[in-house]
Amino acid sequence: MKTLRVALFLLCLGATRAAGAQEILSGPLSIAGGRVVIGTDVAIAFTPQDDTDGAWFNYTDYEHNALRLFRVAVNADVRVTDQISFLTEVRSENGNGVKPYALYVRVRPWRSRPIDIQAGRIPPTFGAFARREYGAGNPLIGYPLAYQYLTAVRPDAVPSSAEDVLRMRARGWRPSYPIGSLEIATGMPLITAFRWDTGAQVRVGPPSLNASVAVTNGTTSDPRTVDNNGGKQVAGRLEWRPSPAIVLGGSGATGAYVADAALASATLISGTAHSTQQALGFDAEISRDHWMVAGEFIWNRWQVPTIVQTLDATSGFVEGRYKLSPGFFVASRIDYLGFNELTSPLLGTRTWDAPVTRLEGGAGYYIRRNLLAKGTYQYNWRDGGLVRTLGLFAAQLHFWL
Repeated sequence: MKTLRVALFLLCLGATRAAGAQEILSGPLSIAGGRVVIGTDVAIAFTPQDDTDGAWFNYTDYEHNALRLFRVAVNADVRVTDQISFLTEVRSENGNGVKPYALYVRVRPWRSRPIDIQAGRIPPTFGAFARREYGAGNPLIGYPLAYQYLTAVRPDAVPSSAEDVLRMRARGWRPSYPIGSLEIATGMPLITAFRWDTGAQVRVGPPSLNASVAVTNGTTSDPRTVDNNGGKQVAGRLEWRPSPAIVLGGSGATGAYVADAALASATLISGTAHSTQQALGFDAEISRDHWMVAGEFIWNRWQVPTIVQTLDATSGFVEGRYKLSPGFFVASRIDYLGFNELTSPLLGTRTWDAPVTRLEGGAGYYIRRNLLAKGTYQYNWRDGGLVRTLGLFAAQLHFWL
């Protein structure tokens, strides 16, 4: 309830300022001569369907329904010198306490050279969607499948055979396996948009052509504050902007994803310790006049120590946005997540998880410069699970400073 009161206060503050002035405050608060910049972000998403219905396709690794999500965030940028800054963001989702989302130091060793070094809980290196601003950076309310949909793979529990995996098809919200943790927990998406990893990142180059490399404790699907195994993830990204209207990017990542406790038991059974997640991604964005088109393609592979075959997944989406007027736009996204086949003597040959297709469309209206209302309709269908098709209406109000 306290978090709700804070959010309502911020929303009312923006509306009150708008009523008493020509324009509401449209940027973060700057103090100490600009050396400390504080901003906030409040978003309330709602769907008439209950959490059980939405969770079949929109459950997140924080165990929330992405279409029924109340998020409050406060961020700060503290510039110690012209070359050293501390950046942080804390968030609360659905009133479940306050959690650090970002906390890192940024160092620019040379003023005349475009090189940044960041350490701590750092921004993601892999992919394009997770690097966007929350809310305003997403023309819709739902998330691309690769960044949100939970698969049947867990970092703390391992299947003993292919049968174990196939029995968990379309059960990413509650997969369970006999090796490692026996507690009920969620599976992992290919890349999570809800958590940042901890490590160090180096970015070299101007905005027109830059490269980033990072070493982190977790992986793209399971970012970690504290490492839970003996391995690290290495991720890299190359981004090219041949013109202001075109952005092309490529990403790659590899790292150990199975926790030590589960891996030790699995190694005793199988005699191998292979537990690597590998991912490749390509993305593009083109904008002109009133429209923007963006898309990503992602390939992902999990090596499971107890299974000879790898668990592969591919995902791709294309989205578009068109501005009908300065304050009104329409948008849509077509999205697919597929899986390779796995053979079991008892269950035959099937994809190891149920392929999913998602279509989402809607509209947004800027009530004020930093107060955005959105409404969408999302339709999902997949080859498996208790619920195979589901349509969902959703609305969102987003306010930021």
